[in-house]
Amino acid sequence: MADCGMRLSIVVPACNEEFRIGCMLDAYLPFFTQRYGQEVEFIIVVNGSTDRTEEIVRNYAARYPLVRVMVDPRRIGKGGALIMGFAEARGDLVGFVDADGATPPEAFQQLVENIGEAGAIIASRWRPGAVVSPRQPPLRRLSSRVFHLLARLAFGLRLTDTQCGAKLMRREALMRILPHLGITQWAFDVDLLLHLQRAGFRIVEIPTTWRDQAGSKVELLRASLEMLAALARLRLLYSPFKWVVTLYDRYVGPFIHPPGMEEDRLFRHSLLLIAGSQVANVCNVLFQAAMARMLPQTEYGVMAAMLALLAIASAPVASLSQSVAHYSALFSKQQRREMVKSMLGRMSRELLPVALGLIGLAWLGGPWLAEFLRFDKSTPIMVATLGLVISIYGAVLNGTLSGVQAFLWVAGLGAIWSALRLTLGINLATVHPTAVGALTAHMLAFVFTSALAMWAVRKVLGDDWNRPHTAEPVRRVYAYLVGTLAAGLGFAFLMNADAAIVKHYFAAPEAGLFAQAAMVARVVVFLPMPVAGALFPKVVSSGKVSQASLRTLGKGLFLVSMMAVASAALCSFFPTTLLRLLTGRAAPLQVSILRCTAWAMAPLSVLYLLMNFELAQRRFATAIILPASAALYLVGVAVWHASVLQIIAVLSTVGITTLTATTLVIIKGAKLLPSWRNQP
Repeated sequence: MADCGMRLSIVVPACNEEFRIGCMLDAYLPFFTQRYGQEVEFIIVVNGSTDRTEEIVRNYAARYPLVRVMVDPRRIGKGGALIMGFAEARGDLVGFVDADGATPPEAFQQLVENIGEAGAIIASRWRPGAVVSPRQPPLRRLSSRVFHLLARLAFGLRLTDTQCGAKLMRREALMRILPHLGITQWAFDVDLLLHLQRAGFRIVEIPTTWRDQAGSKVELLRASLEMLAALARLRLLYSPFKWVVTLYDRYVGPFIHPPGMEEDRLFRHSLLLIAGSQVANVCNVLFQAAMARMLPQTEYGVMAAMLALLAIASAPVASLSQSVAHYSALFSKQQRREMVKSMLGRMSRELLPVALGLIGLAWLGGPWLAEFLRFDKSTPIMVATLGLVISIYGAVLNGTLSGVQAFLWVAGLGAIWSALRLTLGINLATVHPTAVGALTAHMLAFVFTSALAMWAVRKVLGDDWNRPHTAEPVRRVYAYLVGTLAAGLGFAFLMNADAAIVKHYFAAPEAGLFAQAAMVARVVVFLPMPVAGALFPKVVSSGKVSQASLRTLGKGLFLVSMMAVASAALCSFFPTTLLRLLTGRAAPLQVSILRCTAWAMAPLSVLYLLMNFELAQRRFATAIILPASAALYLVGVAVWHASVLQIIAVLSTVGITTLTATTLVIIKGAKLLPSWRNQP
């Protein structure tokens, strides 16, 4: 630390603050210059900025000799910037404040006046007498309070607000702890206060004035997750398990986020999508269970038949969503997000004849289909068709959100749709216990979530939504859809056709036992699927393979492989428990089927990830490989079907063969396009 020579040093970390730091300095510099003259200094630590922050700060330094500027091109975070500034501070009192100006200069002056004999003093937004204007949103307040509660429980800090960006320390206290401070991201303030407390310094906390500033770059969910992760990391550092953090920093961290390479956040987004899908799965199971109990058996059969038909129709709808995701991601990478609006407008108009055609087909062909399915009336068919039409538009919007990597919305909308369908289904079935009521709940849930998705798209795109744009042809989207659909249908057949094949070759009860065991085994594929959804928009290109894309693929393969192996192992070690829990029975044959099918499915989970990687790269070898593999599967079971285990063996062989062929295609594609080696 530099030699002492003044009363007060204020350190300000700044990263991409060109729109806010000027107002903050306009307020602080005259205020403290008038009070302290040459006895105050401002140390502005500009780090990782790609905007005009450094230029703006240097203009102030030219006018105010008390302003010192430090620049680090790396994005070292608030903690790293403060440590740099602390090392150069010369004041008897050293503090820091955020660059957004949320803490007015009068409030920071209160820290100086009230530090007394304490080693440090901090501002609090939660002590009685604090003024927070405007009042923060409920979710942000809840997130803050939960974090402080966890910090208090984990470290015994008896403070109400560890995260307020205004703190002041005596020089001797800071000098004592500075060598021990580490960059713990969101938990830096907690670490700072914990070091002060452990060093025996008294910490005073006073109520403050806080003016919530517009233009915050903090995303609530992302920030909350990062804060919890930082808190967990800090707790490990102060425990006998410190070696876990050391191993992570040395081996895992550089692999997940290599130095100098933009973070892809694959693990974080995969976890988010997995969490959302599990909420949706629970709600879907509850919906089926509730309808099975509330509807007469005949009505439940009608509902189940229509939902099965909708599941078949969901394949092309899902492919449409993925096609939209591809071009939305491509526009984002090209810095042309305003083209997303153009694409959505064109697709909305061009899908209208399809929607009207489906409704007309249901109107005209509904009576015939009702007779074929032995329904009393065609109303369920009409309601289900309306739900399908709305889901098409919803899929386009969801594809857009996935393409621009708004994964919070993607996960949330799926969970909201399932929860809403469950709630509406129970209410409608209570009043009108028919299949029409259940299917109406299905449709209305799509209406609400599609409207919410439209609002989310506009919110996520922000200013890009209103920017001028030229007409963007969407024919390429439909051409892309053909290849995506072919690959998707081939994969769906490999994954789901086993029960139908066994039903063809074997009678009850063997076929029924197989269907139940195979349903449980499919978790090996279902569980890692969200990883492919998170990977897809991160690796889109027009056909070139970059080093960053291959690294992201490697991380995805690691994650999917671990999840698949863990799921298959779970099915192998605890087959009886899983079968009884999910099906209510565990016959000896089912145990063998579950173990074998789980491992046969494992290659398909990796294959699904590779398929999405190839499609994201706009290469369609899988559109040929997967349908061919499905045909090979059919030929194989036609020859070898002496037992259900033999059919599983055929599936395993075809799965491994298809996975090998797809892997070779990816390797060949990378070698044929060597330009990725020279890309950053």
